[in-house]
Amino acid sequence: MEFVKPRAADVFTISSAPDWPAIEFQTNATGAHTWTWTISWDVFKESGTASTLDNRWDAKTAITNFGGTLSVTAKAGQEHASISVTVKGTNPTAIEVTQYMSAQANSAGFEKIIAQENKYKHFTRNNEPAKSFDNGYGMCQLTKPRPSFAQTWNWKLNVDGGLDLFGKKRTAAVSYLSKQKRAYTDEQLKYETVCQWNGGTYHEWSATAGAWVRKTTIVCDTATGNMGWDMSKPENKGKTEAELRARDKGEYGAGRKDGALWGYYGVCYADHVLGG
Repeated sequence: MEFVKPRAADVFTISSAPDWPAIEFQTNATGAHTWTWTISWDVFKESGTASTLDNRWDAKTAITNFGGTLSVTAKAGQEHASISVTVKGTNPTAIEVTQYMSAQANSAGFEKIIAQENKYKHFTRNNEPAKSFDNGYGMCQLTKPRPSFAQTWNWKLNVDGGLDLFGKKRTAAVSYLSKQKRAYTDEQLKYETVCQWNGGTYHEWSATAGAWVRKTTIVCDTATGNMGWDMSKPENKGKTEAELRARDKGEYGAGRKDGALWGYYGVCYADHVLGG
């Protein structure tokens, strides 16, 4: 038995919609066939079987929402053959992303996070999902909880996952800002939510002002996305942003190590994304 189509190592492409392509497998054997398939990429894998009365099978339905290496074994009677092909992605346009998001509830402001995280790009130059150094996947850089295989390859499902997490961060922000029945503004809620998306809290309560204020001890490196300094540390006190950056920027590329005098702060992330 041999495969008539596709050819080994053929590449099939998901559209920007996203729509999955038809991937028709056909052998030169006759009669009923059993098709055993596995599609895998990075740490993700999905497998299954299908049966047909003849020598043709379209894998589209089975592998929709997945991408990577698709391996198929066909069996008819005592004969069998195996083949592998590749499924790649296509980036949506910024317009496609914003149109999709505008139809989702409670999405206002999330487009700025997507623009910051990956500039509306879901796939790399290799047409595989973007993956960050800390295992953040896709357009929204979903990290914790780790996204599903489908959320990794289907950009709309990735956005849905991001919006779900954004909603949870907003709920946490409301809980934080409203403790002891304290008042807050819509603008403060927006900054608090975006900060908590990245990590930590944005505001602290000022007894003097009787209001929430931006954390006073954090100075940000405005040349970066979320790096800055806690000015309560003796080594940072009295220094300007320029002086701190000149001292520490050489460490940025290797990531933060224990004992570093700079850090990653959600406060700086929110300032960067929202223009604080």
